[in-house]
Amino acid sequence: MTGGHPYAAGRDTDAAPALRVRGLTKVYGGAVALAGADLSVGRGEIHGLLGANGAGKSTLVKIVGGAETQDAGTVTVGGVTLPPHHRPSAVTALGLAIIHQDRALSPGLTIAENIALVVGFPRRRRLIDRAALRALAETSLRRVGMRTDVDTLVSDLPIAEQTLVAIARALALRADVLILDEPTANLGALDARRLYQRIRDLAAQGVACVLISHALDECLTVCDQVTVLRDGAVVASRPAAGLTGRELAALVVGQDVTTDRRERRAIPSSAVPRLRVRDIAHERLVPLSFDIAPGEILGVTGLPDSGHLLVGEIVAGVAAADGGGMLLDGAPYRPTATPRHRAHRVAYVPPDRVRDGLAVDLTARENLYLDGRAPVSNARMSRGEESRRAAAVLAESGVRPADPEATLSTLSGGNMQKVLLAKWLATEPRLLVLAEPTVGVDIGAREDLYSRVRWARDNGMSILLTSSDLEETLALSDRVLVMRYGEAIARHDRDDLTLDRLTALTNGTREGQPQ
Repeated sequence: MTGGHPYAAGRDTDAAPALRVRGLTKVYGGAVALAGADLSVGRGEIHGLLGANGAGKSTLVKIVGGAETQDAGTVTVGGVTLPPHHRPSAVTALGLAIIHQDRALSPGLTIAENIALVVGFPRRRRLIDRAALRALAETSLRRVGMRTDVDTLVSDLPIAEQTLVAIARALALRADVLILDEPTANLGALDARRLYQRIRDLAAQGVACVLISHALDECLTVCDQVTVLRDGAVVASRPAAGLTGRELAALVVGQDVTTDRRERRAIPSSAVPRLRVRDIAHERLVPLSFDIAPGEILGVTGLPDSGHLLVGEIVAGVAAADGGGMLLDGAPYRPTATPRHRAHRVAYVPPDRVRDGLAVDLTARENLYLDGRAPVSNARMSRGEESRRAAAVLAESGVRPADPEATLSTLSGGNMQKVLLAKWLATEPRLLVLAEPTVGVDIGAREDLYSRVRWARDNGMSILLTSSDLEETLALSDRVLVMRYGEAIARHDRDDLTLDRLTALTNGTREGQPQ
């Protein structure tokens, strides 16, 4: 427990703001990461901390948490102003916890054991007191609205419940200030709404919550106040109730963001489908059929366990179908583990860019041309030619910096995703399979990615988009196929759908049932 820490005695749990940052400044080399940033979070307040990748959010959180040292400015938690070189233990003692995107849980341990790892294992006669351990964990879970058996392995929990366990663990340490970093990343709409409700419940109990998210519309719904960082400086801090989504997006990006989409291209009814899928089957799929025309985007969407990602994996050859067949431009198509773009010119952008899509310790040039060959001609290239081609591709794709020799790990998530998409577009695929293409990507980078996807569509590529982001599905798709429990339960032209109707369809509510 942390009650014995010398900082804990100075906490003011009534009068002072839960968290106050004043004039926070941090410079790395010649680059300004934070330029006099201010942030004030009241008790029981949900405060959105927003900004594009590289805006300074991560640096601010690292300084608050004691992982980095500021060059100027102060951090005050519960009325106690911390010294510049404070340790993470001092922040914990003052009741502040940071819930990172990876949640920092041990998947092979139970819920109770994960909580005990940070608060300590209760003992009786020098042995672990299992009853007390369970009681502690159950009390913590109740605060976040969970009734799950505390002996359940964390690896057996859905992602949303893993996030709740991480929050419960912080509450067990008597945290009353939570910084939540992208807590709804990789969650479907229903799970995200449930998690936000738990956050509201905690705020009603007096817990202050700082919410870092790229989902701007969701922030406007759940937050009381929002603070926007851009280039290390605060450009706005105001009540969420006074903002529209478009206004907030303009603050984040620094210019007005259009949400208009291009008119759908007319696909002649006589056009031969680029991809024809007939009765593909899998143990987690009801036999499924669909077509995609040249120059068309088919969006396949649903909740995380709906099977929508599996559809893309089967088409790309990452997963094997148990039955059925596919035709690509009228010829039999049987994807295998061999490089798909060589044999069939089918490209696959996986949902986890770091784990499955990129070699983050290599440069942008090396990622674009891992085998040293030109994407379409397959000819060997010199190092100089690689660099020239890579510089042009990066500039065309809006990668910043457009430096072929930049190591991928130094780029933001949005710029990494641009490199990954550029790598596969350069192969000039006939069919592009895009899985969750903008997870963890800020709105500015998202618009750049959408622009490239539409460019590919307008240049005749067929695109299979598998995404649980409903707004993204509506923004990009010409037609939408909705999955639930492995079955296609609805098919619509995009123009026949609204966000409300698509949300209802994915969640299975009455208003979403096909008429």
